[in-house]
Amino acid sequence: MLQIKTNMQNNIYFSVVIPLYNKAAAITSTIQSVLAQSYPYFEIVIIDDGSSDNSVQKVRLIDDKRIKLISKQNGGVSSARNEGIRQAQHEYIAFLDADDLWKPTYLEEIVKLITDFPEASLWGTGYEFLINNTSSRAEKSLPDNFRGIIQNPWSSVAHSYCTTTSCCRRQSLLTIGMFDERISYGEDIDVWWRLMLHYPAAYYNKSLAIYRFDEDNRLMNKQIPLEKLYICYFEKYAEYRKENLAFRRFIDQECMWWLYPYYKQSPQDKDVQRILKQINLDEYKWTFKLRFSYPFIYNLLKKLTQN
Repeated sequence: MLQIKTNMQNNIYFSVVIPLYNKAAAITSTIQSVLAQSYPYFEIVIIDDGSSDNSVQKVRLIDDKRIKLISKQNGGVSSARNEGIRQAQHEYIAFLDADDLWKPTYLEEIVKLITDFPEASLWGTGYEFLINNTSSRAEKSLPDNFRGIIQNPWSSVAHSYCTTTSCCRRQSLLTIGMFDERISYGEDIDVWWRLMLHYPAAYYNKSLAIYRFDEDNRLMNKQIPLEKLYICYFEKYAEYRKENLAFRRFIDQECMWWLYPYYKQSPQDKDVQRILKQINLDEYKWTFKLRFSYPFIYNLLKKLTQN
């Protein structure tokens, strides 16, 4: 409690932003996991994004003055999070999806990260997956219990951040342009990467949240149109790619990995070709060039190596 009082004197207050769309089965336990935090200085900003089930009624049954419920027309998760950021009263924005859970000390550990690494604008922790009532830790390329500033984010470490365990400075989010409302898959990593291009990022590789993978309306369980995926707007990274070689190599390979299924399905698609033209395939492993320039040979070699 002494530590919490000290942090109060340092004015660490959180706005917990929860986008809500048809999560009646999960939203109560999600909110309760916030209310059960050992660090109690927060508001909960719930943005109802046009739910058609009884999600809103579930929220209204919980009597706590720290809960603020705002309703808007359906505009997607990025739009809902942006509205939550705009409505937030505090400088530190902690994100939580409406079907995930925080462990009781999550905010307490984020406070410690903020206190120890105030130069950062993004703080995150480890988490675990819950799939059909079975939990497993999300494995990261960071050492177990790593705690500190990430010195080289443009490796697999860049995938360490998850929306449910990420906290940001509100002003930094406003500066980089918040969430891209055109995107509904990868919209969160797009934000974390743009933050890491401008500011230091800190991480504690300890599991402090539960990512419920088995909810029936998880977006990742559905087919994703290319225009809803972050790589469709590859041009937005053009200046970053010019200025930062490590980031260029990282984002280009990410893009090629995501793009290949769309290329395989429709190689002459105008969006697929537009994105590919921005990448110099000669800079990367010969397999990338073979995959996109000579797909018949690539597929033949792949089949031969599998036999």
